[in-house]
Amino acid sequence: MRKVLLSLFVLICTNLFAISEDLVNELAYETTYSKALIKAKKENKSIMMFIVQDSCPWCRKMEKQTLKKSNIASLIKRDFIPLIVDEASNNYPKKFQAKVFPTTYFINKNEEIVSKVLGYKNKKEFYYILKEASSK
Repeated sequence: MRKVLLSLFVLICTNLFAISEDLVNELAYETTYSKALIKAKKENKSIMMFIVQDSCPWCRKMEKQTLKKSNIASLIKRDFIPLIVDEASNNYPKKFQAKVFPTTYFINKNEEIVSKVLGYKNKKEFYYILKEASSK
């Protein structure tokens, strides 16, 4: 019985703290900075880089309650190249370090930081952040 409960706990935690497959598959988020940068230059857009940490419940909350909302997702898709990376990966330049999770960077096609957002933001807050970042 203990083994079954332990296996169930591990399965739940693994799914809870992995990078969101929904963001990658359904909403077409890139997972490597270099690919996102190529697309940004080609499409003349900025990158919205969402940096997460495996054990971050606020990252999962923002993914589910903010980024996956249709009005937010469509605004991101229209104005940015969305990128999600785990802070422990080597899929992005370390000059964009994060000490708070999640951290969202808005980076222009010349690799300059347009804006940096620390922590969880609800859909209303993030909507205004997106509007402001897209106007820069």
